[in-house]
Amino acid sequence: MQGLEPQLTADYVETGQVRFVFWPVLNHGNPSVYSTLTAHCIGRQDPALFWQAHDVLYTNQGELYSADRDYYVRLAASLGADQAAFEACYDDGSGLSEIMTLDEIRRERGIFSQPIFDIGGQLLAGAQPYEILQQALDSALAAD
Repeated sequence: MQGLEPQLTADYVETGQVRFVFWPVLNHGNPSVYSTLTAHCIGRQDPALFWQAHDVLYTNQGELYSADRDYYVRLAASLGADQAAFEACYDDGSGLSEIMTLDEIRRERGIFSQPIFDIGGQLLAGAQPYEILQQALDSALAAD
């Protein structure tokens, strides 16, 4: 997805036709839970910061198995998030409850792998060539 994201963003998101929505997939134990919680709590402050956190966490995913709370706090601060607001979200249970609820919805929908693209109710599993996503997006947009 990350390889296609700039082109999809330019062609569909920046034109106002499509928006990316991130749904957590918490299949890898604590690293996926706490990295998702981190991105979620940062994103509460600014959706653009969510995507920055997402990209940093994805790029550095090898570090996440040994990451602790301080690692995530430092990450949030390094991205310019308000540290007190981040820590409140991270610690008070509300952010965790929200991501766990989203993960449960994902499971109820039968989504167990990643990436998954939900385009107008059509689920496309796995990495897809740009042309496949383009065709699905154009068809969904034409149907609206």
